[in-house]
Amino acid sequence: MSKVQTKIKIKICGLKSIKEVICTAESGADWYGMIFVKSSSRNISFKKAKTLIDSTPVSLKPVAVLANPSLVIIRELFNMGIRNLQLHGSETVGFCKKIKTIFNVNIIKAINLKVVEDLQLVNKYREIVDWVLFDYKDEQSLGGTGKCFNWEILRDKKLKYNWILSGGLDYNNIKNAIKVTGAQAIDVSSGVEIDKGVKSIELIRKFCNTVKKLDK
Repeated sequence: MSKVQTKIKIKICGLKSIKEVICTAESGADWYGMIFVKSSSRNISFKKAKTLIDSTPVSLKPVAVLANPSLVIIRELFNMGIRNLQLHGSETVGFCKKIKTIFNVNIIKAINLKVVEDLQLVNKYREIVDWVLFDYKDEQSLGGTGKCFNWEILRDKKLKYNWILSGGLDYNNIKNAIKVTGAQAIDVSSGVEIDKGVKSIELIRKFCNTVKKLDK
C-alpha cells in the first residue's frame, strides 16, 4: 500500500439522504459511508442506499460500513454499485482475502485503539486491505461513539500503510488531531451531527472547509 498523498482525504460517515451526499461532494470529501448495521441509529435500508448511490457525483465514492457481513450481503451491495467496504466486526484475514478474490473491492478494516500495543493487530491485515481505520475502543459499540482515543498512540509513528483517523473528530479538534497524528485521511460521523444519527449540512461544510484550509 502506498502512503503518498497529495491532500488530506475526507470521509463523512453515516449519511442517509441525497441532500447530505450532494453536500458532502460539493464540500470536497472523497468518500461517504452508509451504515448497514441494524443496531445503529445511522442504519440505512438497501432500498434507500440504492437511491443514494444512483445520485452520487463521480467525485465521491460510497462506502458500505458493515460488521461481520455475509457474502450474500456483500454481493447485493456489489450489485448495487458498491466497490468500497469498511469492516467493523471481527472479520478474519482469511475473510478479507476471500472477498478480495471474489469481488475485487477496496477494503477499509477498522482497528480499535486503546493502547499502543493495539497497533500490532494491523500487521495481520496490512498486506490484504487497502486502508486501516483507527477508531476509539469501546466494548459496547462498533463505532460512531463520538469519543476520541489517545492520539499520542500515533505520534511520530510514520506508519508505512494507508490509514484513516476516526473517533470523536469535529471542526474544533481536527486541526490538533492531524497535528498530533500526522493523519492523511480522516473519518467523521457524530462530529457533523446535530442529534444522534441526524446530520447537519452546515457542520459537514464546516468540517470539510476546516480540513481543506490545513492543506494550503
